[in-house]
Amino acid sequence: MVRHFPGGPRSSELTKQLILDVAERLCAEGGVEALSVRTVCEQAGANVAAINYHFGNKQKLLEEMFRRRVTPINEERLRLLDAAIAGPRDQLLEGVIRSFISPVIRGIASSVPAHDEPGGNSSRVVTQFLGRVYSMPGEEEFLKAHYEPVRSRFAVALQMCLPGLALDDLLWRYNMMVGALIYAMNGPQRMTRRPMVFSNSPSDPDQITPEICISQMTAFLAAGFQAPWQTKP
Repeated sequence: MVRHFPGGPRSSELTKQLILDVAERLCAEGGVEALSVRTVCEQAGANVAAINYHFGNKQKLLEEMFRRRVTPINEERLRLLDAAIAGPRDQLLEGVIRSFISPVIRGIASSVPAHDEPGGNSSRVVTQFLGRVYSMPGEEEFLKAHYEPVRSRFAVALQMCLPGLALDDLLWRYNMMVGALIYAMNGPQRMTRRPMVFSNSPSDPDQITPEICISQMTAFLAAGFQAPWQTKP
């Protein structure tokens, strides 16, 4: 879909944001491999020179897409993590978990428009894009640079909470927390969809607030992190 804007030529900044929005939608729909410079330019109503001017190349465009969405989330994660570490020790594990998941859940709920509009993507597109981003840390050097410091800080904090848990076991549980978050990012419709046997009591996803989602996930993940490990099946 090519966007048309009446009223004369677009500003350079608006062109840049439109390129980012279109590229984000393409990645959300088909992954990084679907990110074609030609397709981005066609759908954004821009030319290749605009991408070269604003980003330099496709890789730099991808990095800017990542920074635009993920850097604010990670900054908030670390701010909350510092507060959790400074708080009561008996609430540390739950605080660490909340620090990791709540910026994502709250950010999706509050910081993007409900529907696609000029200069922004819908929450559905953003969650799909973030889901793909969070499932690929470590595959690109820039992802390592932006994601690894956060991962390391949370691993150390979790070791403080669970000093008796082997590092390999802790990393298993950390990565399962990441997977649970990616699944939850798709919204309350997925989280509360009833099995057919319970179809006579339909759920109401509109009643599932971000705080309810955070509380449900925190309780589940805290129990998982603290579960005993059996060395034999």
